[in-house]
Amino acid sequence: MSEQRPIIRNLKEVEEFEAVPLAERMRADTVYELINMGAAHDPERAVIHYLLKADPDETPQTLSYGAYLTKVRQAANLFHRLLAGEGKEDGVIGVLLPMVPENYITLAAGPTAGILCPVNWALSAEAIANVMKAAKVRVLVALGPCPEFGIWESAQKVAELVPSIEHLIQVQGPGGVQDSEIDFNALIDAEPGDALTFERAVDAETTAIYCPTGGTTGAPKLARLAHGGIAYKCHVYSWYLGHGPGDVVFAGTPLFHSGGIVNRSISPMSQGMTNVILSPHGFREKNTYKNYWKLVEKYRATELIAVPTALSALLSQPVDGDISSLGHYSNTGSAGLPAAVGRAVEEKFGVRMLSNYGLTENTASAAIPPRHGEPRYGSSGIRLPYTQIKAVKVDAGGKYEGDCPDGEVGVIAIKGPGVVEGYVDETLNRDLFFPDGWLNTGDLGRFDEDGFIWITGRLKDLIIRGGNNIDSRVIDETLQDHEAVELAAAVGKPDTYAGELPIAYVQLKPGAQATSEDIRLYAREHIPERGAAPAEIHIIEKMPLTEVGKIFKPPLRRDAAEKAFAEALAPLSMLGAGVDIAVADDATRGTLATIRLTGDVDDAAVSQAEEIMAAYTMSHKIVRAR
Repeated sequence: MSEQRPIIRNLKEVEEFEAVPLAERMRADTVYELINMGAAHDPERAVIHYLLKADPDETPQTLSYGAYLTKVRQAANLFHRLLAGEGKEDGVIGVLLPMVPENYITLAAGPTAGILCPVNWALSAEAIANVMKAAKVRVLVALGPCPEFGIWESAQKVAELVPSIEHLIQVQGPGGVQDSEIDFNALIDAEPGDALTFERAVDAETTAIYCPTGGTTGAPKLARLAHGGIAYKCHVYSWYLGHGPGDVVFAGTPLFHSGGIVNRSISPMSQGMTNVILSPHGFREKNTYKNYWKLVEKYRATELIAVPTALSALLSQPVDGDISSLGHYSNTGSAGLPAAVGRAVEEKFGVRMLSNYGLTENTASAAIPPRHGEPRYGSSGIRLPYTQIKAVKVDAGGKYEGDCPDGEVGVIAIKGPGVVEGYVDETLNRDLFFPDGWLNTGDLGRFDEDGFIWITGRLKDLIIRGGNNIDSRVIDETLQDHEAVELAAAVGKPDTYAGELPIAYVQLKPGAQATSEDIRLYAREHIPERGAAPAEIHIIEKMPLTEVGKIFKPPLRRDAAEKAFAEALAPLSMLGAGVDIAVADDATRGTLATIRLTGDVDDAAVSQAEEIMAAYTMSHKIVRAR
């Protein structure tokens, strides 16, 4: 990794860095300028190596920065021509693509010619159509028919369901056939590539991307990511992470999440880095972790790229390749990083994982641990330069009451150049901001005396499974369509691998008959994304409700955590220890699991309990019964 970057170790040095106005530090303000900035380092350098099966023996398809920039211009010229017409200059380009090189081309070309709207292709056609209707998509780029994906079938149905779609363009998939009349590469090859053929007024305030948020499922909720917000984050990542044109990173994060779009794609390309696409399935390719270290050796990867849930898998794999190219730190996110996993990764691989905190409404990261200095495992680091973060007190209705002192848990609020203007649907913006433009994240956290942020929970109903956000509302609403269900509430159950698993509690209608398995199978059949289907259904006699009759989920979340920990700690019975578990709110840690060991408890039982609980992100304490 390049060391030609500022060294920021603490909040004081962030403040010193901010003495220079942000505008004087920015070298690009739009996505197109960012791509040009990256290509200027070395047009012959590879921007992409593309693999099909995460196999180190594969011959990759390689694209240089110079060739990539030509294709971006060609695609932008095509999109502008298709969107041309009075009042249509900011037309929307929808994208249904896995991890293929054409996705990276549309990622830069779409915001150059109009507004990009990438959507999770794994959703049902009906769910995709709802998003694209909300975005008013006019051009849809989708993967063509091929053995491994059913995207084209969904895209055809979406085109029928969304009246605004005027053009359907096909990207040839792995092992698929090509339709030359609508083939993406054939169409862009007919366009000039040496320059843009149009003039369009684009500046830092212009919307670049409609990014789905609020989970990968649920009602359409599109955040307006601005060119300037994306550009700011690309500069910040280079400052904080020391990125430069000598770096090589693995590309496997979906390009319909803000983290995948900004942190893992546009930012590396803006710095002239090389992206190795491990497969069209990204990190979900089954060979990824089996071959991970050999791939590091072959491509001389400089960052250990993996979401927290995948790091556990890597820890169990033998290091069967030369990993000396890896830098001493890497950035991870999308889900909480258990402190024990972070320590184990640093001890085994010599890489410190910087677990950041961010959200789509802030154009990805808001805080990152400094790469220099001592780690604070469990913390999400300090605020980024030019971004302000605080914890605030809110009343029962969610209204701002005041700022929290250090150490006190409150709702996290953010202000800065990464904060989005709002959602496409203006009705969703009503509660998005606190007074004076502070973003209401819905997350809970506290700050220590040195300004490090500790995320302790969240108010919003998101379940984060393996780095994918799931809006619990879609589970609730689907379950309540079941003829026997009166009320339903989905929550996240702690899991050492996935981070959280969706489970649901249901209250049956009076006199109704249904088993947990009946309802679980119904959910699996009717929920748009399989990963959102609840792993467990618990039928309860009475759903907890607020005074105004709304479902109250905190006690269900606590019960789900207690169930998870009871299952994990069951082996302690072999050591003669009984286990009592209580999960409760805590003034400084948000949520605290108290593990009370009873019976004839020795040090071995305490050590085993500590080892088991260390794999979870929730704060805990273990006590012996007296």
